Amino acid sequence: MNCSELPCSVSAPASSQTLRVDFYLDLICPWCWIGLRNLRSAWATLRQQHPGLALETIWHANALLPQIPAQGIPYQAFYEARLGGPRAVAMRRVQIRAVAESVDLSLQFENIAIFPNSTLACALVNVAQSRLEPEAMYQLAESIYSAFFSQGQDIGSTETLQTLAQASGFSWDASEPSAHQSSMGGGHAGGVPHFVFNGQWPVTGAVPASELVHVMQQAVVAKRLNNECKANA
Repeated sequence: MNCSELPCSVSAPASSQTLRVDFYLDLICPWCWIGLRNLRSAWATLRQQHPGLALETIWHANALLPQIPAQGIPYQAFYEARLGGPRAVAMRRVQIRAVAESVDLSLQFENIAIFPNSTLACALVNVAQSRLEPEAMYQLAESIYSAFFSQGQDIGSTETLQTLAQASGFSWDASEPSAHQSSMGGGHAGGVPHFVFNGQWPVTGAVPASELVHVMQQAVVAKRLNNECKANA
């Protein structure tokens, strides 16, 4: 790769020691939880290779099914209708659980009674990133996924979300208009999870951490070379 092969500008922070990842997700998607775990694992590997590198995560949480009623709908019935019956649902869960276990996650689908509208949960994540430190943001997202997929809590409930927000270290009032702001969230036309590294290196799906590391390395090298091009221009 040489300077002529790189664009003259990159949508990323000015410092060459920062890797930006735009993370598109929904809080009702088990693949997004798996994707979050893979991102964390990939970052741990990359940080060993580049000790001076910082990761800037921009969260873009967006409800995939905003048409779900605010009170939610029966979980099992929803998936049976969506996938074609109990057998199809069981087969899909076997597939997801196998991948989830590879990243140390236990999905307890049987504990879930309500398929929620995730609009508020997504709004919470998008608002929280302006108030919490990066590690606390990861822990908040983990706590929402765990509440839903491990404990069967209704994450469409304002009370549930307010409790999780308080546990993460900030007060969130879902009745305030600002609580519904998602200007930092945005949308993504394709599937989730979806990652974009340094503004121009996309990855869609819960791909293994090793694949994310490869793309992240490419993004780091491309940004460094782009900065060198600018410095030598």
